[in-house]
Amino acid sequence: MNKRFLIFLIVTVALAFLLAKHDVAVAGNETSRYCAVESVLERGTFIIDDSIFSTPDKGQRNGHYYGDKPPLLTFAAIGWGRLLKCFGIRYLQGEYHTAVYLTNVVVFILSWLTGWFFYAGLRRRRRMPEGYRIAMSVLSVVSTLVLTYSATLNNHTLCAAALMGLILLLETCETDGLTPRRAFLAGILAGLLFNLEFVTGGVMGVTVFVFVALTASPRRFQNILMYAAAGGLMIALEGAMNMISYGSPLPLYLSTHKPSFVEKNYLYYAFNIIFGFEGFFLYMPALLFIGFACASKRMLRDRVFVYMMAATAGAMFLFAVGTSDYGGWCYGYRFLIPFAPVLLYYAAIYFGRPRPRLKRWALFRVALLWGVVFALVGLTNPWNIGYEGSNSPKNTLTEHFKNGFLANTFVCCWKYAPDSAITQLFMDRVYRRDHALMYLVLELENRRDHEAFHRLQAELREIMGAESEDEERPADDSGSAGDERTAPEQPPASSVEQAATGN
Repeated sequence: MNKRFLIFLIVTVALAFLLAKHDVAVAGNETSRYCAVESVLERGTFIIDDSIFSTPDKGQRNGHYYGDKPPLLTFAAIGWGRLLKCFGIRYLQGEYHTAVYLTNVVVFILSWLTGWFFYAGLRRRRRMPEGYRIAMSVLSVVSTLVLTYSATLNNHTLCAAALMGLILLLETCETDGLTPRRAFLAGILAGLLFNLEFVTGGVMGVTVFVFVALTASPRRFQNILMYAAAGGLMIALEGAMNMISYGSPLPLYLSTHKPSFVEKNYLYYAFNIIFGFEGFFLYMPALLFIGFACASKRMLRDRVFVYMMAATAGAMFLFAVGTSDYGGWCYGYRFLIPFAPVLLYYAAIYFGRPRPRLKRWALFRVALLWGVVFALVGLTNPWNIGYEGSNSPKNTLTEHFKNGFLANTFVCCWKYAPDSAITQLFMDRVYRRDHALMYLVLELENRRDHEAFHRLQAELREIMGAESEDEERPADDSGSAGDERTAPEQPPASSVEQAATGN
């Protein structure tokens, strides 16, 4: 096992240095944290008023702005930043790229522990072929949006790794017995999930508590007490970090993110986060094969499996009811990412022993390949500009760019094959040309892709120049004045969020 882990670590580190992002997109999930990190490291304060980064995800207290994300990941990034500062790598204007890159490398490596925990779980199934274990463990990352988001500073992929680790611990409790020490560790992991993501952590906290309480053991009361103590310790840690940040133990996130409940079409929203344009199963269709496992009597005898399926269903319901923005500017419905490896894990167990019919296997492999393609396209920018539901005013540009896969594919096609038939299909058929051009302006700025942005500027100048010549040309005998369409104007470099909400 040690040799296998060393190989895994070498491959993961190599991929991390290859794929980690060097810059920060405008979307708030990254920038909110980097604002706080840069402010603390360079000015010694959590106030982000003077940060070199700009973020839409912030809250105001006592006349100053603070990042509103759960603080654990921010504090970890600050600690890592202090270490980098010892080597002269700082978050300075124009010099932050190396610090961002190395931070994302660490996040990438930790996120890919998802695959290792996945493999360790499959190793428990002795009748499963080793090649199958390795292949499915790799696919647990590269066929899910864990790959897409692991290259950036985010909490979702770290949640995925922690959740897979928690499953391993619960399986150990089932086979070797639940002890107070294991109950305490389960409380730490559930609390870690809560510190990273409130809904996921809350659902898992309750689920594991029920698991601990209903597990037969002569020390049941001690187990419950140790679990509760560990969970309480992690909640206290959350409150303490909030106090240090802005003087209140309550999460600032609760006052800045208020979903729309009145105007929301619940069925439409639920469909689109599960199957529709940002659909969890649209981007990762192999996860649908969990249905075979849920219908299997053999799988239902696995108590951990039953608890995990209940937790996943509960989280889906809470996210469908408690959110209304499709995750904001993001690729796919990001809040459910931690549960993607969980569903694939149990689908892999079902298909790995005993071996199912070949027809089902073929469909499963096609679905896995689909997920790989979608994950790779998302890797080009996980935080792409898109429709934000209740947060997007009516008749805005983003209403035309609801599907993150199509939007990212369009930008890639324009960047690498601007004159190709597929690019023209996107511009003329999928999106209107004026919408497509404006989206390119905003998205290239969002990605900090300066080279492509300058190329687009030149193209827009040529278009506007040609149209100016057409307007100056006298009308012909038939009275036709030529094409009066105009290219969209380029917004100021600092106003990408405001421009995205314009008509």
